[in-house]
Amino acid sequence: MGSNRSFPCQDRLACTTWVARLTIHSSRRHFVARLNSGVRSHSMQSWLSETRTVPSLQAEVCFQLQETFYYGPDRFSDISDRERLADKLTPPKIQLAVPSLVRTSEAVGQELELAAYYEQIVRMARRHKRPFKSIRQYFWLRLWLWNSEHEVHISFPWYDSFSEIERYLATIVETDSGLIYHDMEQGWELQTYAQDGYLHFLEGDPDSDETHLAISVPRDALVHQVQELRHRTRTIIAQLSSVLGADVWTSYVRDEPTFKGERRWWRPW
Repeated sequence: MGSNRSFPCQDRLACTTWVARLTIHSSRRHFVARLNSGVRSHSMQSWLSETRTVPSLQAEVCFQLQETFYYGPDRFSDISDRERLADKLTPPKIQLAVPSLVRTSEAVGQELELAAYYEQIVRMARRHKRPFKSIRQYFWLRLWLWNSEHEVHISFPWYDSFSEIERYLATIVETDSGLIYHDMEQGWELQTYAQDGYLHFLEGDPDSDETHLAISVPRDALVHQVQELRHRTRTIIAQLSSVLGADVWTSYVRDEPTFKGERRWWRPW
């Protein structure tokens, strides 16, 4: 692959840092503040003029993989319990750029392998009588936009389901002018603005008022790529859902799902 098409992780240290950044979601604290009004609009033109132009971005939705299935209590006093009360998970036999992530482009044609990985999680949850709310993180997704050659990585660490990811991707495709998106969570903020055939991205930390990234890219090429990504992701999720008997990737699951061939494991036998 060309350098601008490679995944953000080029070496072990970079990969470890990148994956850690993707998983800062462990305590999901919501204080979403989308711009539907003129909040902070006074600074909009200033940051647009300061963006760095990047020739392109790659876009991917990733299925996160875990090495172990933890079945202990939600809170533990000894960190060793996290390793002791865990079963090893067998990773899918898919060639991956990053061992802990399956990109949709890597999953095409390998959907049964990926489904088998999730089926073992369901079996382990049933064996240990774990409700879905305690294992939902094993089914989380991640959206990533990047250009490794230009050292650009846009993260979405709080978007766990495809509906959250799709909401953002839809704005890229459907809106070609003005502020198309603004979202803010704990330690993360992203603004996306469309103007004169370019998409402008501003990512930072609202808690420290620190800017991590301010770039612009040609819109048309990214829109075409995002359209394909949306279709590919929906297709893979549909196939996984068919195998498992429940869709636990599209939306945040509030009610206990019933997977194919499984009884609801939290009921008495």
